Order: sequence, then structure tokens, then C-alpha cells
Amino acid sequence: MFAVFFIVVCSLFGLTQYRLFRLFRVWIAAAFHEARRRVWLKAGRAVLLGFNILFALQFVLRISSVYDAPLVQSLFIYPSGLFFATVVLSFLIVSMTDIVRLLLRLGRRLAGAHPVTKEDTGIPLDEERRKFLMRSGLTTVAALGSFPIVASLATARDYQLNRIELKLQGFPSELNGMTLVQISDIHSGIYMTEENMKEIIDLANSLHPTIVMVTGDFVDSSDSQIEPLSNALKDLKAELAVYGCLGNHDHFATASRVTAAVQERGVVMLNNSHEKMILNNRMITVVGIDDAGHGAANFGSFDEALNGVDPESFKIMLTHRPAAWDECRTRGLNLTLAGHTHGGQVGFQIGPLNLNPVYLVHKYAMGLYEEEEKYLYVNVGVGMVGVPIRMVRPEIAAITLISA
Repeated sequence: MFAVFFIVVCSLFGLTQYRLFRLFRVWIAAAFHEARRRVWLKAGRAVLLGFNILFALQFVLRISSVYDAPLVQSLFIYPSGLFFATVVLSFLIVSMTDIVRLLLRLGRRLAGAHPVTKEDTGIPLDEERRKFLMRSGLTTVAALGSFPIVASLATARDYQLNRIELKLQGFPSELNGMTLVQISDIHSGIYMTEENMKEIIDLANSLHPTIVMVTGDFVDSSDSQIEPLSNALKDLKAELAVYGCLGNHDHFATASRVTAAVQERGVVMLNNSHEKMILNNRMITVVGIDDAGHGAANFGSFDEALNGVDPESFKIMLTHRPAAWDECRTRGLNLTLAGHTHGGQVGFQIGPLNLNPVYLVHKYAMGLYEEEEKYLYVNVGVGMVGVPIRMVRPEIAAITLISA
């Protein structure tokens, strides 16, 4: 399954680069004379080839013993992430521009206006025009190249504290006001240092949670990322308990070591298990499943997790992947908390125009969903994966439960 996903992603990434390179050739043809066009085209091909080799190499390095070496991270992993982010962002901007142009052209046709052609512009391609195109093109390339770095420094650490009140059927009125603080997708690693995690923990503590839920992906991909995670988690506090479940990236590392480390810090890991809580003489059951992937990567078991659960109790479900909600509903789980999607991480919305690819990939992409009086909240997470950029602001959710 991962091989299919990898091939699809690489194919789409290749097509995206093909579209951008065609635009690059159009710019070269307009901005430079024949002799310099060849030089720029060769340079463009060389840059693309070099970064694509770097991009492919980082997948090999991820499973090697040298992945966490600072030099490898600085020379290979981080630059390849920036390259990926730059290409995706450039493609989104180009797509948005194309859509706007198409709408304007359609508007002119509907208004009966004569379509504008190159002959109508009256602008000859003289030296001044070439210089203008050259400068504007170079400025655009520089802006697109620097934007991921700027976004990484700005949006990636601009944590939003989302306060949500849910009125739920079946929730005991005696427990009104219970606050669940959800943290998801920490991804301890190159883009999430111990200092970054401590900041997140401080923000979560400031919400005075009754219970804290951590819905998977504690680490990014390596056992070496467990120690800084453990150091940060020692300060995480809740009035009653801290619960967690594993995500797919926790299995890229050694899942049993991740589990042991966070449990040492007081996190109750619910990997295909549950725990009953008696509060004010009313029962709540917190259920969790391990990462419910596909095929051999499916570590989740609803049967194990729900074995012995009182069907009359109010049930809160922890699952890393929101796709599991379909089965959660059929199993009678009242509230499901999930993460995994990162809200697309790279994407944006302007009014009704949504250029976030996450909706093409995930049925339940981000935010709150309700069906048949069952609820799902998909947290966009606090960490980053793949690319050092977030255009979708990271979040910590505080969900207050009220009886309906």
C-alpha cells in the first residue's frame, strides 16, 4: 500500500514540476535572447535534476543510521523539504492564477466583450520589455523560494488554541464542563525540537484540562527522537489523566519504545484497549486503537479495544486516523478524536476558493463532523512532516463537553 502511495505522490510531484518548467520556458523565451535562453534552460534543468536527486535521496537516508546526524539533516533533509514545499506552493499559486484568468475570460465573454489578444496589447517585445520580464520573473522565483522559510518561521509556531463546546446526547449532565485538551501529531524530530515541544506543553497546561488526549505521531521516524519527546512530556498535566494512542509515524520508529517512554511520563497509552472512569457516580469509557492503517500496516483492532466496554457508558474514542470514524459510528462511540491529516499543512483558502489538497486525499480532513448524533473532531496537529512549512496554523483543541 505504501508503494502505491509513494508512486502516486511522486507521479503527481513530477507532473507538478513539468507544469512549472513549461512556464519557466515561456518566461525564458520572453525575457532573454536566443544565446542566453540556452544557458538559462540548462541551468533550470540542472537545478531541477539536482533537487530531485536530493529529494529521492532523503527517503533512503530516512531508513539509515545517519539520518539524525546534524550534517545530513542540514545538507539533505531540510533542503529537500524546502524544495518540495516550494514546488507545491508554486503550483498552487499558478493554479489559482489560472482559475482567476479563466473566470475573468468567462466574465468578458458573458459580457460580450472582445477577448484580449497579444496583438491588442500594443506592447512590442523590445529591450525594455525584456528587462522588465526578466526582473519580474527573478523576483517571483526569489519570493517563491524564500516563502517556505518565512512561513516556517512564522505560521509553523503560531499555535491556535481552539475552544469548542459540544452538546452531546448521552453525556452525563453531572459531568458538564469537562474539558478535553487534544494534542496531535507532535512529530518530535528535525522540525520539532525539545524547546518547541515544551512551548506546546505549556500552552496545553494553560487550558487547565480535565483530561489530555494525544492522538498519535509522537515522533517523526526515529528512536533518537524519543528522548527529547520524553523530556518535554514530563511537564504535561491534567486534572484526571493523560491518554494517548500511536500513529503511523510512531511505527516508523520502534513503537514499543515510544509507548514505554511516554508511559514513563504518565501517559496512559490505549493501543487497542480502554479505561473506565467513574466520576460523580457516572461512567465514562476512554477507548483507543493503535494506528489503523492498511494491510500489514494495520495495527488497530476495534474488537480488542471494545472488549468488555459497557454499552451504556458514554464513550470517547482516540484514533490517529480519522477514516476510522466510519467504524466508530457503527460501534456506538459517541465522540471520536483524531489527527493525522495536518489539515493539509500546505494549502490555503481565499473566500470560496479552497486550494487545500487535503480534501482530495481525506474524507474527513479537519475540524468537526457530526452524523447520527455521533461526533468526530479532526485536529490539524502541532507538528510538521515532510516539509518545514505550515500554511494551516497548528492547533491545540480544548473541547468542553455539555449534556444535550
